[in-house]
Amino acid sequence: MDTAVRRRRDWLQPIAIFAIALTLGSVVPLAAFGQDAGTDEKKSAEQEIQELVADLETRRADLEDLTETVSKNPDRAAAVMIEKELSERRARYRRDVQNLVELVVAGTDAGAAVAQGRATATELLEEDRRAMREKMEEVDRRILELVDTVDKGSPEEADKARSQLVADIPSSARLIKYLDANIHQREQLGLDVEADTAYLLKRVQRRSDVTAGLLQHAKSEIDGIAERPGSSEDTEAQTQLASLRKQRDVLAESQRVNVSIMDEHGIDTAGLKQGLISATGKLSQDILNKDVATGLAEAWFADTADWFRTNGASLVFQVFSFLLVLLAFWFVARIGRGAVRRGLERSKLQISSLARDFFIKMTGRLIMLLGLIIAIAQLGIEVGPLLAGLGIAGFVIGFALQDTLANFASGLMILVYRPFDVGDVIEAGGVMGKVDQMNLVSTMILTFDNQLLIVPNKQVWGGIIRNVTHQDTRRVDMTFGIGYSDDIPKAEKVLTEIVTSHEKVLKDPEPVIRLHELGDSSVNFVVRPWSKTAEYWDVYWDITREVKRRFDAEGISIPFPQRDVHIYREAGAESAPASAGVPHSTTGTTGQTVAPSDEDEEA
Repeated sequence: MDTAVRRRRDWLQPIAIFAIALTLGSVVPLAAFGQDAGTDEKKSAEQEIQELVADLETRRADLEDLTETVSKNPDRAAAVMIEKELSERRARYRRDVQNLVELVVAGTDAGAAVAQGRATATELLEEDRRAMREKMEEVDRRILELVDTVDKGSPEEADKARSQLVADIPSSARLIKYLDANIHQREQLGLDVEADTAYLLKRVQRRSDVTAGLLQHAKSEIDGIAERPGSSEDTEAQTQLASLRKQRDVLAESQRVNVSIMDEHGIDTAGLKQGLISATGKLSQDILNKDVATGLAEAWFADTADWFRTNGASLVFQVFSFLLVLLAFWFVARIGRGAVRRGLERSKLQISSLARDFFIKMTGRLIMLLGLIIAIAQLGIEVGPLLAGLGIAGFVIGFALQDTLANFASGLMILVYRPFDVGDVIEAGGVMGKVDQMNLVSTMILTFDNQLLIVPNKQVWGGIIRNVTHQDTRRVDMTFGIGYSDDIPKAEKVLTEIVTSHEKVLKDPEPVIRLHELGDSSVNFVVRPWSKTAEYWDVYWDITREVKRRFDAEGISIPFPQRDVHIYREAGAESAPASAGVPHSTTGTTGQTVAPSDEDEEA
């Protein structure tokens, strides 16, 4: 029977606690509602003090009961549910005490209500002071124990203690702020606060020293884990790092509370502010303080000097190793380029000079890239994350430079399929000229009037490529016309003699000389001799000049297009000449007869 009653009581107790919290939650809103409803009626200072005193007395008793009930409750889960609400009620309670103090100080008469309010405010502040000092000492003792556990305990105990510190340090900072406000309120009432002020400052200075040490310890642990090789991929290390950073931030916020209180009382805090900036790495307006900035600069120079004294010799050796590795790989790159050049020269592979230059240069560049990676490793820089970062950067850059990559791919295709080589005369990408040089992005073409054109490889490979000088021989295509009245066999004989007698015309293949077409004004022969590619224009110009000279000597005409224009005049016209009606002809360009137009007939 007793067991059943006890179980029922344990089950109902959390519900009862929660109900009390909800009941307390309705006190302030109802009081506020009563105050809002009565705003139309002006209240005297005495009435406001009386109402506030009565309300504070009631809420104090309720808070004490609720606090005692929560502390004695064995079910901590139920207690945690209302602890936050209880903390907010205490904060509102302290704000109303501050309002009471302001009303009492502002009271101009010495009535009973003001005296009662002063007495009540003094009593409440004294009670709150004693409670906060006891709580502060308790929290500070627990913090010191936790700090000792973090330093001397096992890793599991240290992690647990560190987590508890993150929860207790903000509570201690809030108590410090509440006690500081309590002292100010009692000072407003004219009470003696000298002893409490000395106690507060002593406590704050001790807390600031402890917090500064904890901040530096947290910073050193964070730096140690961050500098540990492979820590970025270690999940356990990252978890520990996150916990330490959270602890550092909580300690920094608590230290700011200490600094603000010490600043109010005129205590020098330049060193604490320097420690805050150094530990967190976050600049604040304190950096504008001359002492803080000077201290930070001196600390930085001192740390730098210490670092150079400790690591100077190692740094010099690392730099020397870096340069030595680069120099060694530079010589290796030269040897590699020479070996590739000799191998390609002795190889029986048909490879263009463009591809040859490409392979030679890429061999040297790859060797130097490998040497650079090894040299960077000599400086103590991890190559793995660096290569991963370069890969990501390469992807982003490649996405942004799509046209450049297209030119690069086209350059590779040109090197593989070899449509032209250096020195070839080509027509590609809308230009014509001699290939001067080429890289993987563009092709340099020298025009016949000595202009250098840089054509993107995408345009070269993406269109028709006409390689004029790719073959050793070329056919020279020419057309010559004679008049309809000229002797065709004679003209053919003259053309044959001219072509066959030229020293640069090849015998094989044989030249072709044929009557090709009957044109509008001439009978046209095609003359197609073959020559070496380099002598193409010599043959073209020499034969053209010789044909003109021999045709003139042999009496063979070279007709030009002509047109006969006949003009008819109407007979009997006054202005007509004596030969009116007789057609006049003029030479035109087509050899056709033009009939009179309708306008001519009307005229």
